[in-house]
Amino acid sequence: MRARLVALGPVRQLVLALVVALVVGTVTVAVPVLASPGLLLACASLVAAIAVLAQWLWQSRGSTDWTHTFTSTTPARGTDLRIARIAGDIRATTSGSDPVAAQHLHDTLTSLASDQLRLRRGISLADAPDEAHAALGPDLTAYLTQPPPSRLTGARLEAFTTTLEEL
Repeated sequence: MRARLVALGPVRQLVLALVVALVVGTVTVAVPVLASPGLLLACASLVAAIAVLAQWLWQSRGSTDWTHTFTSTTPARGTDLRIARIAGDIRATTSGSDPVAAQHLHDTLTSLASDQLRLRRGISLADAPDEAHAALGPDLTAYLTQPPPSRLTGARLEAFTTTLEEL
């Protein structure tokens, strides 16, 4: 009998103990002759249910790792969410699966090109389109001034970023 009880899961053991306590309590209230012994048995079964619960909690506890009590508040290198988002946008754009990602990547490259032109050359893509066209080249200028294509190849994206790096 005990082996069958042990084979039950912890939740079923707890439910069984509570059902036994409920049945004993109901019988105690229903039959007046069993008031004293029944009440004693009901209390004992309730204590058994609490013991089963305590055993279940003790067995399901996890070990505590006290070796690392404090963690650094600075994020680890390479965990910048902006970089992760750009990497996701690049993957989605090169596969052609997500037009929203293509728009995000287009906006990011446009912002980066505007910043690079302003910082390195002192010009703006909108104010001096001829000078910007000469600095960026025809492919990158066409990409930045038109709506983003649904798919962008990895080689083309690499050429765009190389052009922006060399500005």
